Amino acid sequence: MKVAKLAAVTAVLAAFALSSPAMAGEKVKKPKLDTKPGPAHRMLEGKVKRIQGEVYTVEDYEGNEVQMYVSKDTKKLRGSKKAGDSVRAEITAGHHANSIQ
Repeated sequence: MKVAKLAAVTAVLAAFALSSPAMAGEKVKKPKLDTKPGPAHRMLEGKVKRIQGEVYTVEDYEGNEVQMYVSKDTKKLRGSKKAGDSVRAEITAGHHANSIQ
């Protein structure tokens, strides 16, 4: 009886794992980031996890990783940033940083 239950649970977990795009070999779509400034949508505060070119990945204070696009049009207050720095950024709905400090 226990073996049958274990087999059923394993089958269900395997089905969920294979239905995930990342597990099924499909590409997971990344959000399209705005490349130009626009109307402010929200403030993003947290720590820079990594910088890949013009895309900064920030972990907010709730533990969510958020990507934002930092361009030559972004107002950079208090110098350039590196991984580990605390930041506060005004971002658009498409995650372009209008300003970062």
